[in-house]
Amino acid sequence: MHNNRASKPLGSSDLVIERGNTKWTGDATLVWEADVPEKDEYEVYLIASVDEAGGGTMLTLETETGTSELAISQTSGPFPGGENFAVSEALNFERVKLPGTVSLNAGLQLISVSTPRSDSDAVLLHFRSFELLPVSKKESIAQEEARAQAARASVDWFVETGYGLMFHWTSRTPQQDATIKPFEEAVNEFDVDRFAAMVEETGAGYVYFPIGHAEPYCPAPLESWERIHPGHTTRRDLLEELANALNAKGIRLLCYVNGPLGLGYPRYGGATPEQERAFVENFDAILTELGTRYKDKIAGYWFDTMISIFKGFPELPFEDLFNAAKVGNKDRIICLNAWIWPDVSPWQDYWAGEVQHPLDPPVNGFMKNGPSPHLPYQVLLTMEKHAWGAKETGILDPKFTAEELGAYIRDCMDNGGFVTVNLSVYQDGTVGEKALEVMRGVKERIR
Repeated sequence: MHNNRASKPLGSSDLVIERGNTKWTGDATLVWEADVPEKDEYEVYLIASVDEAGGGTMLTLETETGTSELAISQTSGPFPGGENFAVSEALNFERVKLPGTVSLNAGLQLISVSTPRSDSDAVLLHFRSFELLPVSKKESIAQEEARAQAARASVDWFVETGYGLMFHWTSRTPQQDATIKPFEEAVNEFDVDRFAAMVEETGAGYVYFPIGHAEPYCPAPLESWERIHPGHTTRRDLLEELANALNAKGIRLLCYVNGPLGLGYPRYGGATPEQERAFVENFDAILTELGTRYKDKIAGYWFDTMISIFKGFPELPFEDLFNAAKVGNKDRIICLNAWIWPDVSPWQDYWAGEVQHPLDPPVNGFMKNGPSPHLPYQVLLTMEKHAWGAKETGILDPKFTAEELGAYIRDCMDNGGFVTVNLSVYQDGTVGEKALEVMRGVKERIR
């Protein structure tokens, strides 16, 4: 049970909500109206980034069956914070089991958490959610996690490659003169051979190309996509041509898919039961057609904004999503982006790693502590500071030198991780010359 549809915060004091987190200071209280599915003993998990000032804080958890005192400790992880990150503070979210269990009866009831003994003005923790795990279900949950882990495809080729590129080439990507052509016209004019040659210059071993970003367009004639998003497909199969051109150079194609936008789930707010069923039908139809059509030409998926779907739809059948994503290629690898928060499901092959700037390198291929210590380590960087794509004013200068970026990629490779670099791109498929020069320098250092 999570603080989502089944557990809604009703009120608070001295709490500031910021970017999906609640800054918790002093004597504060959160209250939920929770629909408890069945009477049981529940383990309590805190999903938060606990600052130094918050270590040792006592949380008071009150339910209709009693009161518990739960001590919390400072969290740790690879995020240093700073101006280059999406958040300036060093937020290291973890899923932390708190001591003991709480007894809950079935049905609707109030659950409150407070810090009545604290009078500190400092931020004690950046709170994301509580999870209550029924003790009677622990064994079945552990069995599912084991099945998910056993089903994962190998990421060895990813690790051996070391680094690749992502491009946010969308219906809103401008030309170099700041104009934007209609999507199908831009697809028809896209120079695949020139693009593949540019990628080869960088030494990248793989490319992420987007489907359904910014607006729900797909650069291919997918029947399922057209049915769900009428008028948003193209006659030219740009995905097929990109895969062929890149594969000919030993470069693999993966696809970025915006989960809510592309697969049809409300971006903000919860979905109705009908919308949830439609979302499941959508991802099954789209991923089945993609897999059947392209087989091993699509080596993986990077599913974006999955944390928003999970928040509103915790019963999402992740195993079904995982299996649909493997149609036509059992070795296809997928990730579910939860940003800086803990993983939404074990049914994925690697960490999405949307961090924009280098983190601490992995340890034997995995993150040490932090939000995702159980998935293979990938980080997704932006070449240009806080920029995922070209702007009407052009492409910003790189924030890395070839020496800096090459050293970080080498450090990650030596420790079992891999790095994806997002390059801003124009609608004609070209990138900034300064960024390309940095990547040429990286290739010299790595390859």
